[in-house]
Formats: sequence, structure tokens, C-alpha cells
Amino acid sequence: MNSKERMIIMVLSMLPLIMVVGNSIFIPILPNIEHALMLHPTETGWIITAFAVPAAVTIPLIGYLSDLYGRKKLILISLAIICIGNVISIIAAVIPPFPSSYLLLLVGRAIQGFGAGGTAPLAMTMVGDLFREKKRSVALGAIEVSNGVGKMMSPFLGILAVMIIWYSSFFLYFLMALVAFLTMFFFIKFDKRAPYTSFHDYRKTIQYAFKRQYYWLIPVFFTGGVVLFILFGLLFYLSYEAERIYGIIGWSKGVLFFIPFGLLTIASYVSGKFIGGNDEHIPRVMFVSLLLLFLSVIIGMIDHNFYVLMFVISAFSIGAGLLLPVCNLFVTSSVSKSERGMVVSIYSMVRFLGVALGPLIYSYWMMYEWDMFLRSTLLLMGMTALLYTGWVMKEKRMGALGSI
Repeated sequence: MNSKERMIIMVLSMLPLIMVVGNSIFIPILPNIEHALMLHPTETGWIITAFAVPAAVTIPLIGYLSDLYGRKKLILISLAIICIGNVISIIAAVIPPFPSSYLLLLVGRAIQGFGAGGTAPLAMTMVGDLFREKKRSVALGAIEVSNGVGKMMSPFLGILAVMIIWYSSFFLYFLMALVAFLTMFFFIKFDKRAPYTSFHDYRKTIQYAFKRQYYWLIPVFFTGGVVLFILFGLLFYLSYEAERIYGIIGWSKGVLFFIPFGLLTIASYVSGKFIGGNDEHIPRVMFVSLLLLFLSVIIGMIDHNFYVLMFVISAFSIGAGLLLPVCNLFVTSSVSKSERGMVVSIYSMVRFLGVALGPLIYSYWMMYEWDMFLRSTLLLMGMTALLYTGWVMKEKRMGALGSI
């Protein structure tokens, strides 16, 4: 791989980093934002949701639009939108803390979300356009590493920002998007448009895939969304517990959030490596991951102190990290190559909606901790039942096809 190709990979690797940081950087500092703007915890939860919902909605559309207008052009527009959203958020932060400033902050976050939805998905698409065979695998690996690094460094970036002043996080996010915009503009010369496909055909392709594989795709989609919903809900809960109950602030809080994000990233890597191309390993990974998920939330109902809380969130992060790559594999292997991009984009949307709704719903649930963990357990039970039912139906259909 030559120096030009390495530069392209470096530039594209910035895009998933920007998407991840756009949410994760703010989770550790939500209590600071609440205090500065005189908000209720429920209102603070909307700061995460206002970003994640527009991002989720954008993800399925951005692939289609990039086919029409070009990948590079859409990425540059997306990064410019993120910069505009950060400027609006900064303005909202510096004006007096009235209801209008909070609403303006949510508008800025929503605009950031619309822009972020056009970053990471198009980075992977451009890797497919620019690289072949082994080089493509290397480039996709770099993209995934960037995603993991973004998760792990975000808490420290948030703590670093709040040590100056809480809204310097928006200055930092603006700077990251601006650097990505400039490097993308100057170093990526290639831009590709796919053959024209009408939106009607795009929609029909998705409908056909779901009509054929609904019994399996719906449980897998639901699983990905639920796992991230609970994980980010618990992280939202941890942000408040750490600061208000246990007095953990500053760099110590950054380390606190580094643990679950780091475990999530490592578990995802181990899961992918262990499965490899051997489908026989999948049931083992699923069993261990579901065991950890259930164990964590059940222990959360039984006892409550700082060490138990860290065990609960750490165990849940490992379980999520093991299970999510399995879900990714199920989705990509259940549809044809022509359907894959569209179906994966819908799956990504569902996952991001889980990220969006978790903090918001848990801002209500965390008022009664035992009930919060009970509801999480019941949600996991429903998810597991649906996933098992889909698995049985899939095996029956495969058996029926094999006997023909």
C-alpha cells in the first residue's frame, strides 16, 4: 500500500470517529450541562436524543443520495452541516440560560445529527469504491479501529472540555469536523456515482428483502436496537450516579467511562476474531453474551453500590460487544449483495435509534432504580424470545430448502 492510499485511509478513518464523538463526548458531562442551563435530567437526555434521532433518519437516505450526487460531495456537505450545528450550539450556550437557549441548543444538536448521519456510512462505502481485495480488508479494519478509538477517547475529550468550560466541547467537535472537511477536500480526489436507481426501486428492494427474510431480520434488528438502548441508558445513569452519589469528577470520571467503552471495543474485536468464518462458534458466542447481559441487569436489582454498578455496566458492555458483531453477521449474510447496502443502512438506523432513545427513557426510569433494572430485564427477555423464535424459523426454512 503506497503513501497516497495510506493518506486516503487516514482521512476516511476520521469520519466514524466524528460520528461516535458526536454523542459519546457529551455523556460524561451531562450533569455539568444540566447545572449550567438549569435543566431537569429528562431535559438533559434530549441533548443525546436530539443528535441521534436525526442521524438515524439520515443513515438510510445518505447511501441513496450519494449514489445520485457522489460520495465525496455528500461527505463534505455532511461535515459542513456538523460545523453549522456546532456554531448554533455554541450560541445557545453563551446566551443567558432561558428556555429559548435550551431549545436553540437542541436545534444545534439536531443539525449536528443530520450531518453525522452522512459520515461513517459513506466512509465504508468509499472504501469499497477505492480499494480491492486485501487492501479493502485493511482499510475496513482501519475504519473499525477508528470507531473503537472514538468510543474510548470520547469520555476523556468530554472531561477535557468541561475542565475549561462545558460548551468548549462544541468548539472541539467543530474543530474535528473542520479538519475532516479540509483533509477530505484536498486529499480525496476520487468521487463516484452509482448507476441511477429511482427511489421507487430503492424502496422496492428493501421491501422484497424484508418480505423474504422478515422472520429473521426483524428479531436481529430488534436485538441490535435493544442492546444499545439499554447500554446507553445505563451509561446515562452512570454519568449521574458517578458525580452526584459518589463524587467522581474530572479525569477520574473519564477513566470511569473508558472502562465500559474499552470493554465494548475489545469484546467486539474478540467476537469477530473468534467467529472468523466458522458458523459453529456463533451459538457459543450468543450464549455467553446473553448470559452476561442477563447477569448484569439481575445483579443490578439485587444490590446497589459503586462496585456493583461498575460490574453491572462492565459486564453488560462485554455482553453487548460479543453480541453486536453476531447481529452484524446475521444481517449481512441474510440478504443478497444487491440488497445488502440498503438493508444494512436500515439496520444501522435501528441501532442508532436505540442509542437515541436509551438516555431519554432512562432519564425517567432511573428515578426508581430497582424498577429500571427490572424493566431492562423484561426487555432482554422479550428480545431473547423474539431472537430464539426467529432462529427456529430460520433453521426450519433452511432445513426445508435442503430437503428439496
